[in-house]
Amino acid sequence: MKNLIFFILLFISFSVFSQEKKKIDITEYIKEVQIWNKEGSKMALTFWIPTSYWRLALEGSPNVTEESIQLIEQTFEAYLFVCVLELTMDAGAEMTFKEESQIRKGLYARAHGNKVLLPLKDKDIPETTLYFMETMKPMFEQMLGQMGKGMHFYLFDNQDKNGNMLVDEYEKGSLIIKHSDHEFNFELPLVILLPDKFCPTDNAVMKGNWNFCPMHGVKLD
Repeated sequence: MKNLIFFILLFISFSVFSQEKKKIDITEYIKEVQIWNKEGSKMALTFWIPTSYWRLALEGSPNVTEESIQLIEQTFEAYLFVCVLELTMDAGAEMTFKEESQIRKGLYARAHGNKVLLPLKDKDIPETTLYFMETMKPMFEQMLGQMGKGMHFYLFDNQDKNGNMLVDEYEKGSLIIKHSDHEFNFELPLVILLPDKFCPTDNAVMKGNWNFCPMHGVKLD
């Protein structure tokens, strides 16, 4: 089932690049921003789509202009954009999905362990942003069929009173999304966005959040 979710954003690009032009593995990127919880016949998904994704995925595409990328970034830059799914699967593999209104009742986000955020109501979302979200829904349904119909989009305000971002995927911190009686924890910054490190012994590529080479035990710069 997790493999199906990869197709949600893969339709845009087969490879993505960071602002430093480091090649990013789209599969690894999506793994960091989606979390599943499974208990018996019940499954729940939290899929956070950071604003950074749009430039990473669209930059370099011959069919997408720089102006279009900037428009999408501006559309979502002030928000946390989250896709949520809750379902129960019976013995015959038939799926029953929780309604959007029911999910919303128990849904909240917590930034850095203290700031609690509630999902915005449609009336509090700018028309352009709301329209963009609504146009994505049929795309999900077309790609994922029944599961796509069970997915719901939510926005949270991601700015403090001074206009500073509460959650930044490039900065150290944490993001917790709570629904279906479970907390879904995202560690920041996203590892895939960090510059690579290199082992001083053999120059092997290491993950950006590693402090020591697991093979040689030497400290990474």
